[in-house]
Amino acid sequence: MAKGSEVLSQNQIDSLLSAIDSGSTTVQNMQEKGQTSDVRLYDFRHPSKFSREHSQTLLAVHEIFGRLLGTQLTTQMRLPVQMEVASVDQLTYDEFMRSITNPTVVMIYRLLPLEGTILFEFTPGTAISIIERLLGGPGRAGARPRELTDIEQTLMSNVFNKGMVSFKEAWKHILPNLEPVIQALETNPRFVQICASSDSVLVISYEMKLGESTGSMRICLPYPTIEPVLANMHRQFFMSGQLRKEELQPLSEEVKRTMEQVEVKVALLLGYTDITVRDLIGLQVGDVIQLGSQPADSLPLTVEQTCKFHARPGTLGRQMAAQITAIVDEG
Repeated sequence: MAKGSEVLSQNQIDSLLSAIDSGSTTVQNMQEKGQTSDVRLYDFRHPSKFSREHSQTLLAVHEIFGRLLGTQLTTQMRLPVQMEVASVDQLTYDEFMRSITNPTVVMIYRLLPLEGTILFEFTPGTAISIIERLLGGPGRAGARPRELTDIEQTLMSNVFNKGMVSFKEAWKHILPNLEPVIQALETNPRFVQICASSDSVLVISYEMKLGESTGSMRICLPYPTIEPVLANMHRQFFMSGQLRKEELQPLSEEVKRTMEQVEVKVALLLGYTDITVRDLIGLQVGDVIQLGSQPADSLPLTVEQTCKFHARPGTLGRQMAAQITAIVDEG
């Protein structure tokens, strides 16, 4: 049957009528053929511009970014930081902005040489935990969310500008000459507009573990910004969402070099004893507390409050020292 604006000629009409008269076809058969045309539903409110392959490639890229950034933050904060991709969602920009709380922490970056911008969004608690740790605190957020002060915004910008080295590393196979440049840091989502409300965006959500605290981060990639490099997002370098082994080697070396610079607290526990509260209150300068260990005993040597070795106390030159006598079996 004719489709859309297609018009049958007189000869085609005569041929159809002759076929019906001869019994070689029927009107019902022609209607069924017309109904089996390839029709695909399309939701104009949620246009899918990122293909499945694009989403898988960007997922692999940002899994690498999460690992590298976690290692870099571990070095800066002197605190174990883990980052894992929790989800990848395709939304409209309006839907994404309506999901952001107020106050928030939004960092907008231009990805040169591309036109347009992307944004990184943190919950206030996550940003405050990072800042507090950098300033020597335990890295815990307050109970109530609040806006960052001007000094805190500067510190957060400095931390994440260093993190952009990891972003460049993760994107190097898609855009080798990528140069992220910070444009703004906002705490009120109403002042953030990086693309049209109806534009499609890909949102990568991370779960973060900052020592004993937890947090989250999201990256918003507008389709108009990264459209010029979508053609580069193929599986030449990615297989089943992972980099090939030869491509992972440099990243592994970079992670190893970074981890070797991480400082950890090592302590030798000389011993324990039990005393009464009365004795504790009466302690004065010069009093001696007898511990339960002997001078020749191997004592617990802890790394970040976890016993990893046993060692004997002593001196080396004019400094106190400990000689390792055994390694703790964690099996």
